[in-house]
Amino acid sequence: MDDRARQQAMDWALNAARKAGQLLVELAAKPLEVETKKDGSSVTNADYASHKIIGSELAASGWPVISEEGVRRPLSERQSWERFWLVDPLDGTSSFIRMRAGYAVNIALIEHDGKDWVPILGVVALPDLNEIYYGGNGLGVFKDKLSGSNKPPRNIRADEDASPPFQLLISWNESGTVNDLVADAVDPTQVRMRPISGARKFCLVAEGKAEIHARSTGYFEWDCAAGDALFRAQGMAVCDLITGRPLSYNGPTLRVGGLIACRLPQGNPDTPSA
Repeated sequence: MDDRARQQAMDWALNAARKAGQLLVELAAKPLEVETKKDGSSVTNADYASHKIIGSELAASGWPVISEEGVRRPLSERQSWERFWLVDPLDGTSSFIRMRAGYAVNIALIEHDGKDWVPILGVVALPDLNEIYYGGNGLGVFKDKLSGSNKPPRNIRADEDASPPFQLLISWNESGTVNDLVADAVDPTQVRMRPISGARKFCLVAEGKAEIHARSTGYFEWDCAAGDALFRAQGMAVCDLITGRPLSYNGPTLRVGGLIACRLPQGNPDTPSA
């Protein structure tokens, strides 16, 4: 995909994320319809409404869409694709229900590079904070207001020197200890843990406002692909917590195991460069 096509894809993703984010703000002020999925997690009418509007907006690309609230395509079909959209229409549903800051809209474009399936661009919208982060290979990484701003988006980098104590961003239900999460990346005694909702964790690390996000239990791919795209556009990557290798996507179950996103020097030869 050349730069012009990548920018067009970014425009589609941004438009979809902005519309979905604005819709979620409106629905947050109204009574919610909450259901329980087979896996025990919650889903609301807002999840479904965001899924619908994102699917409608991304249809112009002609590329398949895998969404948390959509139909799961079989692996045999997915492996034949050249690229596809990976979407979480409401990341952090429990936070949305509780009106806890940081719920998000995640949109990533996944492409096969000849070896692995990787995120080549990503958008993370944080509707309640009126923020949107986006970036991709060859495009850079930017932060903007979700709506209502006349200022140009700000290019963000996380290449300044960091000094301890380092911030480790975790999920609210994280059960792992500091030793479990960062022992191979940095001295655990130099780390302070802080819970943050949803994909905002990836954004804060990419922006340089925290040093590490780690998780000991599994995510679905749509939980981390957009944030991973931001990292890859900065020459880093979200890595498997055990192997230290960058994540690969479009797996049989669309699940990933424990992971770590760290902007401190790792010396990992498998980490992609910008």
